[in-house]
Amino acid sequence: MPSMSLNEIISGTPNVLLSSERLLLEVPQGLHNSMAIVSLIIWYISSGTTLFSNKYILSSFNGDAFSLGIYQKKNIIIIIKSICF
Repeated sequence: MPSMSLNEIISGTPNVLLSSERLLLEVPQGLHNSMAIVSLIIWYISSGTTLFSNKYILSSFNGDAFSLGIYQKKNIIIIIKSICF
């Protein structure tokens, strides 16, 4: 029996899900994936909102930057715990 490589076996069998070439061709990669673009847009909007709201809080209410940071970290821990557990 002649020895065959895995690529020869896969190329002779249709609809094999193990082919890395087929996977790379069928699944959108990088920024060609629409979910990646949507995630980036949401991240930029939320980052901008946080940046400007922090600036507003610190300048308008004479807030302490350290206290604001601790408060935000505490809130994000509560949010993550409520989502994950």
